[in-house]
Amino acid sequence: MTSSSVSAPPAAPLRPGSTQATLQRYAPAARYANFALLAFCLLLALDWALPVRRYENEAVLSRLVVLTSSSASDPRMAYDIVTPHARFRIPSEQGARVRDEDRVTVWITPLLGVVRQVSSPASPEGATPFRPANGTIYGPFALAPLLLLAVALVGAWPGRSPETRMNTAVAGVLLALVTLGILIWV
Repeated sequence: MTSSSVSAPPAAPLRPGSTQATLQRYAPAARYANFALLAFCLLLALDWALPVRRYENEAVLSRLVVLTSSSASDPRMAYDIVTPHARFRIPSEQGARVRDEDRVTVWITPLLGVVRQVSSPASPEGATPFRPANGTIYGPFALAPLLLLAVALVGAWPGRSPETRMNTAVAGVLLALVTLGILIWV
């Protein structure tokens, strides 16, 4: 019994209209998209890590009541507060802490202007800083940018298949939209 080496047949060239050919063609663009998503994650990380700007003695220019619930059976309110350097939302439970024409201290991130903390010395609770309802991208919703970072890293890593690059680019763009939505509207 002789052992014969069996070699695999040569790989067939990719047909121009095949899925693999399409993935192969768009993989470099997907890798660049993943690098752009990594740059966005770097921007978020820098915004979080750099020292916050502190604006003291900010006048409350307006305090508008808004509905934050989508259910008519459970209405919830909040207050949109505007100062010369910031715009933020506080839940109705903290509404007494910031009133019209009060003076507040606001801590804002340096790059994206996310309000991290607010202090109102004239409030009944005192000058203890509290977190507004928005700015949650660096709080409870921090998982979204972390997932975006992981997906973009996998897609930008050298040696990945074209299919992986495309899948991570699409998933990364969707996560970036979620992250931007949280950053802007929540």
